[in-house]
Amino acid sequence: MSTYGFGGGIDLPKQSKARPTIDQNRIVRAVEAGRGLGFVSRESATRLKPGPKRTEPQDKVSIPGPKRVIDDFRSYCVARNITLWQGLEALLTEQND
Repeated sequence: MSTYGFGGGIDLPKQSKARPTIDQNRIVRAVEAGRGLGFVSRESATRLKPGPKRTEPQDKVSIPGPKRVIDDFRSYCVARNITLWQGLEALLTEQND
């Protein structure tokens, strides 16, 4: 018996391990009856991430490096008003040309 920090404690009822079985057919019938009365599911729809629609699969890259290099890259992107991934893409395109 646990006292939960209250001196002598209290007597708690015994917990039964057995859970009553539920007839799945009754659940299905109850849901159908609810729909017939106009009840709708309250489960949330799939949440979309905020922001622009993604037109292609996304991934992440984390590149540790000297602060001066990372700061230069961020400055490169800010000066061109582009995101980091767009800056990386621009540099890769420039390299391949």
